[in-house]
Amino acid sequence: MEIKVYRKLPEQAAKIRVEVFVNEQGFCDEFDDTDNNAVHLVAFDDKTAVATARVFYDRSQKIYIIGRIAVIKSMRKQNIGTQIIAQAEKEILKQNGDTAYIHAQMQASGFYKKIGYSETGKQDVEQGCKHIWMAKKLS
Repeated sequence: MEIKVYRKLPEQAAKIRVEVFVNEQGFCDEFDDTDNNAVHLVAFDDKTAVATARVFYDRSQKIYIIGRIAVIKSMRKQNIGTQIIAQAEKEILKQNGDTAYIHAQMQASGFYKKIGYSETGKQDVEQGCKHIWMAKKLS
């Protein structure tokens, strides 16, 4: 597994996000201005893009956020999500951040808890899907 880091949204990441968030989960507003300011990660199995995530600093909240975490369906349950999040955490540390935040879908919160994230806020709804803010102190 190779994870590449990009300073602009690569085509491979966009395709994975459409496949997972739009086609599979039914979200509409997948792309936003944050994509222009985020660091994008893409995991490759051989030469095939299989997962993505983005990392950005939210100036209004003064926090580093890992978002748009997606693994293609055929590659789930193979530790790829854990690997791409670990790389995203390294990117935050490179930017002198000490805590990572994720606005997690509730159905995925158990996964994030297993890799060290804790709930930090109340549930909210984004595009009809329940989410919760989670955080992890990085060392």
